[in-house]
Amino acid sequence: MLKNLMKFFCICALLFFSVAATAQLENDTEGLIRHYEEEFAQNPFDTHIKNQLSVVCHNRAIELAQEGVWPEAIEKEERAYELDAQEETVKKTLAYLYNGYGLELHDKGQYDKAVDSLKRALEYAPQEPQLRKNLAVVYLTMANNMLAKNEYDNAERMLLHVERYDADNPYLYVQRGNIAEARDNYSQTSDNWKKALALNPGLYDVRLKLEKMEKEKDLERNFKIKEVENFKLKFEGIEKQELADIAGGILRDAYREVGRDFNYYPRGIIPVIIYPEAKLKKLDYFPDWAAGTYDGKIRFGEGIGERTWFLKAVLYHEYTHVIVHELAREKAPLWLNEGLAEYEASKHKKAAVNKERRHMLAKAVRNGTIFSIDQLTMMDLNKLSCLSPHRIELVYAQSESFVEYMINRASLYDIKNLLIQLGKGSSIYKAVKDVLFVDLEVLERDWKNEFQ
Repeated sequence: MLKNLMKFFCICALLFFSVAATAQLENDTEGLIRHYEEEFAQNPFDTHIKNQLSVVCHNRAIELAQEGVWPEAIEKEERAYELDAQEETVKKTLAYLYNGYGLELHDKGQYDKAVDSLKRALEYAPQEPQLRKNLAVVYLTMANNMLAKNEYDNAERMLLHVERYDADNPYLYVQRGNIAEARDNYSQTSDNWKKALALNPGLYDVRLKLEKMEKEKDLERNFKIKEVENFKLKFEGIEKQELADIAGGILRDAYREVGRDFNYYPRGIIPVIIYPEAKLKKLDYFPDWAAGTYDGKIRFGEGIGERTWFLKAVLYHEYTHVIVHELAREKAPLWLNEGLAEYEASKHKKAAVNKERRHMLAKAVRNGTIFSIDQLTMMDLNKLSCLSPHRIELVYAQSESFVEYMINRASLYDIKNLLIQLGKGSSIYKAVKDVLFVDLEVLERDWKNEFQ
């Protein structure tokens, strides 16, 4: 967690100076600065004037900091430091200012500049531990962004910086474990996640992932590996080589075709696991109603390979999740995520399948049994799994139809920007308003009217 250093440095009280300026300048700090700069220019060896100028520059820096005007505050405090480098309060204030500016830059997504600012803060307060922790968090954010794009080598380099500044940050070991897992190094994954849990036993999601990995390690013990461009496929036995070849070719096409739709092509390697049906049943986190799933890895059972058109629809669906994940940083609501995936998959389904789904949806709209957009926005996979098979199918049909309506009303370019805004922290309601210039509720109403 990034923290401001106001609570660590008692620097907010203004330094005091003797009353030497005229009365009209007493409440005008900028005027005082000009006054003393003029006097100092005329008397550069007068230590009293020099000290007074340092004090008023410091005081003005504090005023600007309270207004959140960090660059100007830093400029004034640097001038104070130039005039009186021995004043500890000025050095502490510079650390505080560079820290505050670094936090603001981090929040704006300007991570390289945030690092530079926080490093400057450390120069003025090298013993302040919170500065090191803040710097580590910025590097960790950068690593998270790279890991979300499967850029493992770059993420590892960022994590080395995290270790340098805060080796006790549990998320350092969470992410190292994630990288090791993606590379199928289960021993390193286990070691890192166990260390993260030792530092923070409250990381329940990591505990669940560790249990999940132990199951996967046993299931995948004798799997073969096939690499196809940006995909690494794992499958059991040489007899499944043909299925892996077909799946690899489909995913290669999906990378190009779905990538062309979104004008986005992930640079990292995407893990893909093909499970024998018997082993698939042992994965209790794999929904029994799903033909495939994506959780950082594309997973599906061998059974769907019996129908090539169905395999293609499933893999285009799951690959679309990869793009949504990278653009929206796991912030896309289920209906948008699944709707986009179904939009890409429907191009490869049989016409009769798509027609039957549209008929089912139209009937639900007329009967008033569809979900409201607010209900869909609040839904996740756990809630979805509690529904009946018919209602689950309705969620997918409604999501696909609504997303297709949004694309036709705007464009896929706009939907991509919508995903990016979600990734930056906007709510779906704000992102739709900002990108599509319409309220989500209005879109929902207009979509329903299409069925009249």
